[in-house]
Amino acid sequence: MPNTKTTQRILWTVLAVALLGMGVYALNDWMRGQVLVKPTRTIAALGMVPDFTLTKQDKTPLSLKDLKGKIWVADMIFTNCEGTCPMLTATMASLQQSLVKKNTGVQLVSFSVDPNNDTPEVLTDYAKQYGADTKTWSFLTGPVSTIYSLAKDGFKLTLDSANADTKEPIVHSERLVLVDRSGVIRGYYDGTADDAQSKILTDIGDLMREEKQ
Repeated sequence: MPNTKTTQRILWTVLAVALLGMGVYALNDWMRGQVLVKPTRTIAALGMVPDFTLTKQDKTPLSLKDLKGKIWVADMIFTNCEGTCPMLTATMASLQQSLVKKNTGVQLVSFSVDPNNDTPEVLTDYAKQYGADTKTWSFLTGPVSTIYSLAKDGFKLTLDSANADTKEPIVHSERLVLVDRSGVIRGYYDGTADDAQSKILTDIGDLMREEKQ
């Protein structure tokens, strides 16, 4: 007949096994619940970017066709801007660093809303000023009418075309635009906000996961 210590050891073993079994069952049940209630997030389509062909800082052309198959982020700036443009470009520069580290292949595209002044040479100097890697970040210039039509009618961004050919300050949108691989706009973000980068990175991640579904 087992002694008291042996009996206690057996009882503790049985209890431990029972608790372990209950724990495993509870864990499996919780995991099943997580799968069932796991939220799915779809980013809305907000419009299609129209076809365009403009000139990069290295004087080569860039068109919408060249960006097809790539996720990209766009903004509107001009190099003489003393307002929000430095903030927008700094946000894009920080975003580029994060995207390169993650090896995402995402492209950045900055459209000059002052193309009469922002020649390819000027844009090249501007890119260097912000440490831009022009392999994944393009600075575009071209005809005023093309850029203003693209900004206002294509991206649906605020842009005061009345100042396009004057020395008055150019009023333009501070928003960054996320575009998917098919040229569809999927998000707008306040480029001057502290959380702009984190929001864009989150949505880029969701777009990439969406493609795998």
